[in-house]
Amino acid sequence: MSFPTRLLALLKRRRGPLLAALAIGAALLASNAVERMSEAESLARKSPAAAAFEKAPDDWVKNPRPVSDFQLALEAGSLADVGIASGGAGTMLLYTLKDGTKLSALVPGCTAVSCAGTAADHLAEKSAAKGFTLVAVDVDWRGRVERIVAVFQRISGPALWIAGVALVMLLCVQIQARGDDDRVRLAQRPRERFDDVVGAGSAKSALLRVGRFMEDPAAYLQVGARAPRGVLMTGPSGTGKTLLAKALAGETGARFIAVDGSYFTSMFFGLGVLKVRKLFRQARRSSPCILFVDEIDGIGRRSSGAGQNASTTEMNRIINCMLVEMDGFSDEERVIVVAATNHADNLDPALRRAGRFDMVIPVDLPTVAERAQLFDLYAGRVAAEPNLDTAALARMTSGMSPADIANAVNKAASCAAEAGSPVVTQEHLTQAVEAFQLGGEVTGAPRVLTEDTRKRLAYHEAGHALVAHRAGAGNVERVSIEPRGGALGATYVSRDNEDPLYAEGELSGRLAMLLGGREAELAIFGDVSSGASDDLRRATELAISMVSTLGFSPNFGLLSMAGVPKELLGPQTQEQALQEARELLSAAQRRAREILTANASALHQLAAALLEREIVGGEPLRQILSPSPQEARAA
Repeated sequence: MSFPTRLLALLKRRRGPLLAALAIGAALLASNAVERMSEAESLARKSPAAAAFEKAPDDWVKNPRPVSDFQLALEAGSLADVGIASGGAGTMLLYTLKDGTKLSALVPGCTAVSCAGTAADHLAEKSAAKGFTLVAVDVDWRGRVERIVAVFQRISGPALWIAGVALVMLLCVQIQARGDDDRVRLAQRPRERFDDVVGAGSAKSALLRVGRFMEDPAAYLQVGARAPRGVLMTGPSGTGKTLLAKALAGETGARFIAVDGSYFTSMFFGLGVLKVRKLFRQARRSSPCILFVDEIDGIGRRSSGAGQNASTTEMNRIINCMLVEMDGFSDEERVIVVAATNHADNLDPALRRAGRFDMVIPVDLPTVAERAQLFDLYAGRVAAEPNLDTAALARMTSGMSPADIANAVNKAASCAAEAGSPVVTQEHLTQAVEAFQLGGEVTGAPRVLTEDTRKRLAYHEAGHALVAHRAGAGNVERVSIEPRGGALGATYVSRDNEDPLYAEGELSGRLAMLLGGREAELAIFGDVSSGASDDLRRATELAISMVSTLGFSPNFGLLSMAGVPKELLGPQTQEQALQEARELLSAAQRRAREILTANASALHQLAAALLEREIVGGEPLRQILSPSPQEARAA
């Protein structure tokens, strides 16, 4: 190939950069031309003397003289033209003698503000008296080297500042990117298995189907089944969603990458999208892989309309990028995105549609039997005494998650160590559960409670326990008058099961139980205290619910006020509902009073035990609450 041909080929390949360079050169030439035209127009508008000084200032600057020579020429009247040029180093006088000699003199003490006491002082008056021309000129009398140094000094400050800011921003981006990379945890093969997860039977069954696809995708592709793109696990915090995701990876032998929703956010625009792409690229390289995104609701949902700021726009781009990446999975790629959230409603609807998160798996709180297994599991990891009654602990911990139970066992072990006990006892575990449910440790209230107040508390809690036991409200597990959190005492009542349905008789028994403490105070002391305020509130809420929504009303019958439009709920209807609720409460009060009257000895016995030990539970409590042989025969 000849040289001209190679040159044309090179120019063709580099056409873009060449055109850019030509454009920049043309812009610089145009800017220089405009600047010269501006200078020419400025000179044309000035006086001939000033224009002469500014057109060729070097003719004067190259002939410097002491300022005393200027003063002599001024006194002799030999000055023809004088130009004053102010600068940072002082004032330069450019002057022409009548014989045409061009000279200059530097006046250090003279500035643009004042020249008092220098050779340039009162030059305007002297110009009129001596007959020479005086003009102000814009002249830079510095040499070429000095001008270059000055230009460099002028631009070096902003340039260094910009370079410093750019360097700091680059370091911040690198530090954040490196920190985010550290947050991406890659495990070759997690050790967790589904057998390590207590409970969550339905969630494990659903994940097993995903695991079978991970192990043998060809069997599904043969019948035309589509590969799952993602799995969304929802449920309360602490129910084991992260453990389930690890167990899925462990069962299938897949790698496990874990991030959280906040991983994708960044203070730098565009970095979040790069994180999404990098994460999915890493997951594809690690196939088979489980990509776990915890707290995915941190990404949120897309926003549209006016008023969007930069952060909203960036979040929209992150969500869009994630949607594109999930749609980009091929049927052969064994990569499953498993996400977890406590707030599924905060997710963008496009993320939850089929084809992205194909499966939504609710992870519920453990049942009674599962809580007993969890207590056995976590108690086996500490030095606990044998034969713990974990069934009783499970009945007392309705609504607690596996994480809550693990924390309670750890707290019990800490209490045992602080007390110097070699093992964790049933009492340590029970106290830890009480601290969790009542919101705090034993307070300092016993030090300020009088003996009369403690006696009132003992009869109040004994009334709750006795009425709950005899009215069939549930199993009375433990009674305490140890103040914890905001409660001065507590009675723990559990159900034999956690059936979501409540019979009318059970709810009526609960109403009587709630009023049992107040009735015990009234029977023993002849008056009541403010300690029953919370009992009355809960009893009122239950009675109104039984009348207005549960259908336990003889007058409303099958009518549920929850389904009646508000405009039809007049004062008369509301008064009727309140009246029926009052009747239910009155019936529960009579029932509680009858139970306490018929079992006065058990009431006194339980109150005495509480005053002595403050906590009564287990077999001693069952013996007190069980009816005597005479009472059993009478029943």
